[in-house]
Amino acid sequence: MTILLRWLVDYAWIFYIGCIFGAIFYTVRALIAHRDRGLALFTLERETATSRVVRAWAMVLILVFIGAAIFISANFILPDLYDEMSIGTPTPIPLASVTPTVDLTPSPTPTFAVPTVAPTSAVSVPTPQPRSTAVPATSVPVGALSGDVRVRFGNPAFVELVSYSLSAVEVTTAQPIQLTLTWRALEGRSPVNYVVFTHLRSSDGNIIAQHDGLPGGGDRPMMEWSSGETVVDVHSMGFVEEYRGYTGPATIIVGLYNPEAVGERVTTSAGVDYVTLVAVNVVP
Repeated sequence: MTILLRWLVDYAWIFYIGCIFGAIFYTVRALIAHRDRGLALFTLERETATSRVVRAWAMVLILVFIGAAIFISANFILPDLYDEMSIGTPTPIPLASVTPTVDLTPSPTPTFAVPTVAPTSAVSVPTPQPRSTAVPATSVPVGALSGDVRVRFGNPAFVELVSYSLSAVEVTTAQPIQLTLTWRALEGRSPVNYVVFTHLRSSDGNIIAQHDGLPGGGDRPMMEWSSGETVVDVHSMGFVEEYRGYTGPATIIVGLYNPEAVGERVTTSAGVDYVTLVAVNVVP
């Protein structure tokens, strides 16, 4: 034990170096995340970048605390503990001064009782049931307008937007627009848990309503999809506050983006980064 304490005191500088490099690393990550937060275009991107900033600065504080704890221990606590253990170590007795005593009386042979093990009954192991991907019929709203899309995303393609369903053709800014998307997983597995963005654009190209989120209300990340699986994805697009007085024609577009990389969208088989679904009319 004293050897270990002596080693910790002599080589504490190794831990200092580790804490310094770790603090520098997470400081750089915090600065990069802070820059990404400033460049973010979507609400979810800003929230993700903010979370990364908080985690990085928390790691910097933890490493500084660990370094300070190691410094205090190596300079004030461990040396005193080492001295106390060294003083309390007993002096060994020379072997020549000890006269061994040998007991020649034979000891009785020990007997051991062998426990009887009762036979165990057979345990029935339930057969695991395959995971069901079916969505209850009550969770899929019947839309006033629907249509097939059949557009594939990725290169190579890993997911296909099969169809859409809209709650109404004429919408009002007083309530969100309910849009239901149907996705189908292809042979290639998604490399990232992409976020689905749904935008309602005015005739002059402004985003007047939107909703971003992971598929299936956040419960069905794309990296967990298996080939051929169908996922129903409902989005409630709320109107932006400054456009609540807008009336006139508008267009719904859908696409995918990487929440960890600012501005990185997934392109379709046609080479564009979104799909135009349908035109609607915004009424007072």
